[in-house]
Amino acid sequence: MCVLVLTPLLSGCSTWFFSGVDRVDRSRPVALVETTGGVEYGAATEFGVLTLGRTATTGPCRVHYFLGPTPVIESGALGSAGGVFTRATIDLKTQAARANDRPLRPDDELVVMWTPDGQRERSVRVVLASSDGVRGDVLQAPDEALPTGATVLRRAEDGQLHFAGLVAARATVAGGSRDGSYYVFAGLDRIRELLATPERHAVDVTPKFRADDIRVDRRN
Repeated sequence: MCVLVLTPLLSGCSTWFFSGVDRVDRSRPVALVETTGGVEYGAATEFGVLTLGRTATTGPCRVHYFLGPTPVIESGALGSAGGVFTRATIDLKTQAARANDRPLRPDDELVVMWTPDGQRERSVRVVLASSDGVRGDVLQAPDEALPTGATVLRRAEDGQLHFAGLVAARATVAGGSRDGSYYVFAGLDRIRELLATPERHAVDVTPKFRADDIRVDRRN
């Protein structure tokens, strides 16, 4: 009887259990979201998959993300997450970068990451802008162009990547000490707006049986 119960569990997790890997890979918390209006870059966060909603804020979508090192595609639906963010809701869990909970500092290790095709990730080291008169959620423009919706991440003291925002726009300033190019991103203030948006609790769920034999509980 015990064998019958344990065998399915071991067959599903034996690869991880005997691999010698002691933690889940959370090094690629990014997503590519196909909407009815186009394609967007997004972040896989503790609040779900977030985008800026530039191509669509409601309707069906397809989310390309990474389950550890493996590219995965899931169908989902778009809806408002509060503030400037749109959430792509899917059945399964994704990598979930913890939100950055303090203002960024010039000495923080920052990286901008995105997946251009849902199969691989691209990352660029960046620094917070420190020119006179330039403050807030602004990055010095690196040599490589950053796409709108790319994920801004801070590497914390424990080595984990924390979600710091999404690239929103490029700005060019001419004249004086501020001369140069910058990237503005939806950062800590926008994350606070997201946290301040009320949600309905508790919610009823109903079981959903998928074609891949995974059962999930869908919120009503």
